[in-house]
Amino acid sequence: MAEVLSVQAGEMLRIWRLARHSIQPEMLPGLADGALASFFDALGPLLSRSARPAEVADALAGALRLPPEGADGALREEWEVARQVLRAACESLGASKAVEAWLDDAAQAARDASLIAAHGEAGAPLRLVRLVVFSGLALRPRTV
Repeated sequence: MAEVLSVQAGEMLRIWRLARHSIQPEMLPGLADGALASFFDALGPLLSRSARPAEVADALAGALRLPPEGADGALREEWEVARQVLRAACESLGASKAVEAWLDDAAQAARDASLIAAHGEAGAPLRLVRLVVFSGLALRPRTV
């Protein structure tokens, strides 16, 4: 499974982008688009070396695009879409329950690290940058 994740990281990101677009069609790219690219890239190598799922947080890099008032709900939605993409991959490839649990834990750790970074708190991944966007970022009221 680690090999498949490594080879298919770009495809997983593409599927995530399509799925994420269906929940926020007026917003391109997604808030965590940059972080999700590094997330999918890190999964295969981390899984292959039996790293702890929480280590994926240290691999996150890129920009979080946020409105001035914050966007915790939208960030959570985006990471939930990533979890769904991973679950679908596990199901289609017949991954073990242990791998499914590892990937789920990794997605939760990455989500939590993104929220820490979005709030500008200490302990955020060093290569994850918080960008406050003052225009062109439309969020539906239910996700903010």
